[in-house]
Amino acid sequence: MELHTLVESKLTARDVLDILRDQHRHQCQHDPEADPDIDLTFDTTVADWRYACDLVGWRQLAMALNDYWDTKIPLRQWKAVLVSPKKRTLQDVCELLAANASTEVVSVPTILGRPCGPAGVFFAVRELLARDGADVSNLRPSTPLADYAIRHASKIAGPISELAPGALPPIKIEHPLYDQSSCLFIVCLIAFMGSLAIVKWQPFLWIPLMIVTAMAWAWGWYTARVMYPDSITFGELRTFRELCVTLAPDIRT
Repeated sequence: MELHTLVESKLTARDVLDILRDQHRHQCQHDPEADPDIDLTFDTTVADWRYACDLVGWRQLAMALNDYWDTKIPLRQWKAVLVSPKKRTLQDVCELLAANASTEVVSVPTILGRPCGPAGVFFAVRELLARDGADVSNLRPSTPLADYAIRHASKIAGPISELAPGALPPIKIEHPLYDQSSCLFIVCLIAFMGSLAIVKWQPFLWIPLMIVTAMAWAWGWYTARVMYPDSITFGELRTFRELCVTLAPDIRT
């Protein structure tokens, strides 16, 4: 029996803030540019939010938010809440999104006369993974998370985690090739900058270093975006049953 337990629901400003906090929490586990020491609240300024999450300029950010939240908020409205970032706060951003966006929440099914939250979460998770292109025909509660985590990590840490913001353990990514390429790029960049300072009028020395640095950056970009990590884990969760039981008590309904 296939149950569809995702239903559309309006957002509140608190819902939006909880989701933004959840995104920041997961980002801090794998993005060295994210600041884990900033606690996002309604009073957090847009400047501090952008710094905490290493966000782009306001126009690109506005378009990215429209895309993520599936909204068509005009740029003039985004400008009103994103420009003057030291004065504007997340309260302004969350209220704008809440007025224009909707979300999907779990409609808990009744099984044998009793509501069953974990079952609702399980079928919601199946549906979200299927939308991401996953083959869920053999997905069972006992299925290891590892079977899906690497190829669909963004879906688990994104929409699935947002079914119950803050409940999913932090993501841990094991990606040795990316780590090695990042170290190589840093070493090459330091060597290149040092060569400019020492022998800036001798291009036969710094031009090769510039080329090697560019190649190291390109390798890092490739490993991060094209090559899959070795493993992706979420705390002690090992199966989809454990995932659903963890999310069920805190799901938004």
